[in-house]
Amino acid sequence: MDAPTTQDFDHPAVMSTPWFMLGALAIYLLLVTKLGPSYMHARAPYELKKLIIVHNIVQVISCIFVVYEILHITEYTIIYFWRCSVLEETPERMKRHFRLAYFLFWLKLSELMETMIFVLRKKQSQVTKLHVFHHITTVTLIYMLINHNRKNGCDALFPILLNSNVHIIMYMYYLTAAVADKSTVRALMPVKKSITVIQMTQFILIMVHATFVSMNCGVDKKVFIYFIFVIMLMLYGFYDFYRSSYQSSQRRKSEAAAAAAAAAQAKLR
Repeated sequence: MDAPTTQDFDHPAVMSTPWFMLGALAIYLLLVTKLGPSYMHARAPYELKKLIIVHNIVQVISCIFVVYEILHITEYTIIYFWRCSVLEETPERMKRHFRLAYFLFWLKLSELMETMIFVLRKKQSQVTKLHVFHHITTVTLIYMLINHNRKNGCDALFPILLNSNVHIIMYMYYLTAAVADKSTVRALMPVKKSITVIQMTQFILIMVHATFVSMNCGVDKKVFIYFIFVIMLMLYGFYDFYRSSYQSSQRRKSEAAAAAAAAAQAKLR
């Protein structure tokens, strides 16, 4: 009997077609851009500290589980990202692979809660186009992992491995910021900047890996084009955020410091 392939698995109904995903994302968009802000317009912001803490803890634990599963499914060969996956698609490995993929589908949907928390706390400025695009496209990429991953098998788990490690760092920072006092949060501000750099580095590594895989291992062209399109937009979006949030801020501080020094020098004359 031949070993099972990705085509041989009957996925849960909500994941086997795009309609549930598209419906959930449409509701998400409506809630965070229209209904939520409208509901909060005349209301005081909710604190939601306990929800934020629980959400961040769940995300950290979930990402640790994802990293553990990927390393064991791929027998640690995924670390050598420039090589093609040559692991045998045994029934046990395929079962574990799709069990992880289904878990990731619900995990990425649960991350949409972040945006709702922003809305309910009346921090609508944080509901940026980049933020919404990032959350929507990650759900679609996991859907593609489940339904359109016929050629590159375990190789498709490498971007998820990188992203999960980044998310462990990111959600640990959010968790610390949620429970720490204001002075600690201010002291941790450089960490936030570093997380953005790590995120950009991750996207560059993902594109390098995708290029290797597409040239040497075989990838569906439509899937590859969509994947690279999404990653390039994310990289640009995070770079633009980094430039506007950190480089511009640093430039303003430098200009302010120079102006203060010039004013102090003028007083001495």
